[in-house]
Amino acid sequence: IKNMFLQRIFTLVCFYVAFVSGKLQRNTLVKSSTSAKIRLVSTIAGLFSGVATFPSNAFADLIPAPWSSDVQYEVLKQSAKDALQPKVGDLVAIRFRGSYKGNDFDDTFKTEQPYFYRAGVGLLLKGLDDAVVNMHVGDRYHLNFGGDLAFGTKGKASSPGKPRIPPNANVDFEVELVELPGTGDDFIADVE
Repeated sequence: IKNMFLQRIFTLVCFYVAFVSGKLQRNTLVKSSTSAKIRLVSTIAGLFSGVATFPSNAFADLIPAPWSSDVQYEVLKQSAKDALQPKVGDLVAIRFRGSYKGNDFDDTFKTEQPYFYRAGVGLLLKGLDDAVVNMHVGDRYHLNFGGDLAFGTKGKASSPGKPRIPPNANVDFEVELVELPGTGDDFIADVE
C-alpha cells in the first residue's frame, strides 16, 4: 500500500510539472476554462482512485474557430500582430502533426524542411487548409475537426505504423505557419 501511495504521489507531481511547463511554453497567459478545470480535477481524482486516464486533450482549451464553427482550435503560440498573413494561392511553408486518438499519422515537424504548398486551394484537408489562411507567420495552433473537413465518408486506410481513420472521424492537428517564401527581405531578385 505504501508503494502504491508513493507511485500516485510521484505521478501527481509529474502531472503537475507537465501541466505547468505546458502552460508556460505557450508564451501566452491562458485562463483555464471551466471544462479544462473539470478535466484536470477528474484526472487527479482518477490518479487517487487507481483509475487514471489521460485524455489526449486534457489541457486543451479548444474553442470554435472564427473562420469555421466546425473547427475547434487553441492558440499554442501567437505571432506579432504585424506578422504576414497568407492570401489564398500564396506559397506557404508549414509544419504540422496530424493524429487520430493520440496516434500520429503525419508529422512534418520531424522533417528537415517544412511542407511547401499553395494555401487555400484545396491541396490539404479542408480543415487544415482553411486554418492556414487565417494564421500569421509564427502562429502555432492546435486544431480539431472531422467530417468533410477531414477525411470525409471514405476515412483513411491504415498503412505501416499509421492508424486507420474511420469515416467522418475527428482528427487533431498541430500546425505552425513557418514562412511565406518569396515575400519580404528574404526574396530579392538579383537583376542586372
